[in-house]
Amino acid sequence: MSPTIPKIILVFVGVIFLFPFNNTTEAAVYKWRDENGKIHFTDDPNRVPEEFRKNKMKFRPLPKVIPKKETPESQKEKDEKEVPTPKEVTGDKDEAKPEEKSNEITEAEKSAAEAIVAFFKEDMPRYDSIYAYPLSNRTSRMTKLRKLRNAVIATIPQKQDLVKQISTLQLPLLKEITNFLQTMISEDEKLKKVLPQMLRNTRQRINKIANRLKAQADSEEKFITQLEESLIDPGNSGEK
Repeated sequence: MSPTIPKIILVFVGVIFLFPFNNTTEAAVYKWRDENGKIHFTDDPNRVPEEFRKNKMKFRPLPKVIPKKETPESQKEKDEKEVPTPKEVTGDKDEAKPEEKSNEITEAEKSAAEAIVAFFKEDMPRYDSIYAYPLSNRTSRMTKLRKLRNAVIATIPQKQDLVKQISTLQLPLLKEITNFLQTMISEDEKLKKVLPQMLRNTRQRINKIANRLKAQADSEEKFITQLEESLIDPGNSGEK
């Protein structure tokens, strides 16, 4: 064998070991120790001094970093972590709870109920003596009609005062009584225009007024019962 062939092979092998960075430049770190014993590192083999390249230089591949692919499950978990919870949005403050509505009646409602009961108890027997008045002749009928008319008209201011007192209150029963009183006042106001001396059918007019007042008294008695129950047990004030 020619002595030049081993030299060529040796040179070729040396080139391979001296320049491994051709394919791994970005993935290798080169290390060498100088004459003072100091260790050096570089990723560029051209920076290694010539005298240290053959036997004193070492290199090691850098580990390849493979990016981790996120699975749908891991992405979902990440998204859930990033979504703010209700407490993060609103803070740690507890949500305000609506106040429970009390069934107890107020002092104003109690005072109004007592005033209504007192008026109704006075109003129901108000016309009994007039009902007993005889209708023997026209004069007696005119007198009876006049007495009924005047007695009804006299109650209008009291009813109006009660309406003012209870119309702004929220108790359902008091609202019902307010409507009842307003209807009564409207009917009572009509009697102001009635002139007994100008009427011929006085008996019919008397019966009409009396029937209305008796029906009114029945309603007043019902309201008295409900109001007295509400004063004893406030929970029943809006049920009837």
